[in-house]
Amino acid sequence: MPTLERPEVSYRTPVDLVSDVRRGRIRIPLFQRGFKWESGDVIDLFDSLIRGFPIGNLLLWLQPAPAAQLHVGPVEVDAPATDSALWVVDGQQRITSIVGALIAADEATDPRFRIYLDLDEGSFHSAGVRQEPAASWVAVSQLLDTASLLRWMRENAAWLSDQQIAVADRAAKAIREYQIPTYVVSSPDETSLVEIFRRMNDTGKPLTKAEVFHALNAGLAGDEPADLHSLGRLPGQVGFGTLDDRLVLRCVLAFRGGDIFRTDFRDEFASNADRAETFREVASVLRESVAFLRGEAGIPHIRLLPYSHVLPVLVRFIRVQGAPSGRAAVLLRRWVWRGAIAGTRARGISVVDIRNQVSAAEAAEPVAAAQRLLGQVPSFPDVGAELDKVHFNHAMTKINVLGLLSAGPRDLKTGQPVEVVRLLEGGSPLRPIANDTRVRRSNSLANRAVTDLGSGRTLQYALAAAGPDVAASHVVDAEAQFLLATGRLEDFIARREPAVGALVKGHIDRMAEWGARDGRSVADIIRSVA
Repeated sequence: MPTLERPEVSYRTPVDLVSDVRRGRIRIPLFQRGFKWESGDVIDLFDSLIRGFPIGNLLLWLQPAPAAQLHVGPVEVDAPATDSALWVVDGQQRITSIVGALIAADEATDPRFRIYLDLDEGSFHSAGVRQEPAASWVAVSQLLDTASLLRWMRENAAWLSDQQIAVADRAAKAIREYQIPTYVVSSPDETSLVEIFRRMNDTGKPLTKAEVFHALNAGLAGDEPADLHSLGRLPGQVGFGTLDDRLVLRCVLAFRGGDIFRTDFRDEFASNADRAETFREVASVLRESVAFLRGEAGIPHIRLLPYSHVLPVLVRFIRVQGAPSGRAAVLLRRWVWRGAIAGTRARGISVVDIRNQVSAAEAAEPVAAAQRLLGQVPSFPDVGAELDKVHFNHAMTKINVLGLLSAGPRDLKTGQPVEVVRLLEGGSPLRPIANDTRVRRSNSLANRAVTDLGSGRTLQYALAAAGPDVAASHVVDAEAQFLLATGRLEDFIARREPAVGALVKGHIDRMAEWGARDGRSVADIIRSVA
């Protein structure tokens, strides 16, 4: 296996990069891709430079290079042969953007490098070849060195204000002095460098949308929820479990209105006060959403919610219509359950469907909004339990567990109700009764119980010895207890399977109310007529 010397760690400024390119020292290896960035990417990069935001590391390979005609963006260089060329392994897009704009912003024909600083707003813009830049725009190439900037200022002294000069000075200083962490590797082995490049560009994890939002909107003070993490922990305080950042982000965006899958959060809040108020109100709406799910919908924990999109849809509903009650709450419960079954039939919920459901909350009043939501999910009244779904990567497994919980399972030692929330916090609440996979139908829900007692023989003995009421809470009758006591595990599973299937289907049917009237209640109609 090739060895690789430890890289030298240093810092380079944009001025250093320009100098290295002009001297022909920066080289682009053949395994690099072409320049792919758009104007907006380059603008964001320069904005990061003047704000001091991190732009990532550079990885360079110190090796000899022959004389060559080089092209770095719009810059052409007749490079001499050198024993100490810096081959770019990672950072090509950033180096090309910085150097191309700082050398040729006012000469390039490619608008990606024609970058200007607006001295009135302090922001960067790209200008097309035929576009005449505004008088207050200065090409970033004029900011590269003090002499160039002073010359430009003298030429425009007639209209430049002291404030504009100060903006130009600060931006020029920030760009010239920006420190870019740089790793320089001296190993002669190209294979190792290609492997490093592959790992950095193929196996690295980009920031998720939730991480970007958190980075942009962290840092609020006080006892109120300050970020996605703190919002996500609130449901855990009432035993519903902690929400992941991605789900909380969608809840926040649903509360704000618009597309909950949007990715540009830079202008999401008008002010810090707006942000603080939003987080405070989202916290309140989340509590009401969780109360509805645990109460009306019968879902005690986030890990038992078949499809998580239900939560941001509820947040939007409550934001617009208020906490669901009466007829609206009944219709919403049907929507949750019918939607869960529809999702298992379609193997998931599409982004388009979720967007439509969020929009459905924008009705004139709560019952109408709930009706619109219910109208977007198809009915499957003939659906039965899928007893082979016992692993938590299936939505149907969660529905199966909710079915078992509807029997009110009791602790096999104390006879008290099983603490399902505590079980869920520790993993799956399902324990196999027969551990031997050679037992026929051992992968069935009929071979599972909701308990923390353990599995295998310990669980078999406890179920066989339990009192009638406790055993019945686990869908085990006297005959099934006898089969367990005599070690006839396959017969036990066969005996229990129809009862478990009927229990799960019965619970689905009660919660989804397939054949029920989905309009206004009869009482409401009578009241309106009267």
